Amino acid sequence: MSINHIDYMATDSVDNNKINRILYTTDLTDSSPRVYQYALYLARQFNAEIVCLHVIERYTQSATMRYAMYYLTEEDKRKILTRERNKALEIIAERNRQTFIRQQFGNEGGLYPEELGLNIVNKVVFGGIEEQILRHSVISECDLIVMGAHEKPFYTFTTNLSKRVMKRSKVPVTVVPITGERKHQSTGLLPSLIPGFSTT
Repeated sequence: MSINHIDYMATDSVDNNKINRILYTTDLTDSSPRVYQYALYLARQFNAEIVCLHVIERYTQSATMRYAMYYLTEEDKRKILTRERNKALEIIAERNRQTFIRQQFGNEGGLYPEELGLNIVNKVVFGGIEEQILRHSVISECDLIVMGAHEKPFYTFTTNLSKRVMKRSKVPVTVVPITGERKHQSTGLLPSLIPGFSTT
């Protein structure tokens, strides 16, 4: 089924507002583990599964990036996308380990996914972030979406992305505000992964 034909309606898994599966969206920034902790807390309360989703926007980082990708062979593009996907999966897997939580939150400051006994599925996909979040909330039969939003001065903490997801989603969306910092990592492809591409 194509993305354009998916109906973003509540799935049959919703039974009297019971939360069986949570879609946690991560941009892999330094602050995203704190949003993940919120998702883990909710999952523990409801004994729910978690789908950890990271979306990579292909070729959208900058005009220079698109220009560089345009001249690569299809084989080179596939290698870059595979490498980027595997790197993101490694980061997500690392954030599921006790050692990472201890480093970020201290021994008593966070929940350990390894010890919760929850079913956690890691997914890294390519495409538009909004569409992929909505798509995977449907195909994974999620009952709740948990996402972070970086606070901006003079604005509410909800971002354009979170507002659009809330407007279109037919399952509840929990937005966790991230205050006092900016994003340090783009969800686009990293320039360092492109052969012969210099960032200087």
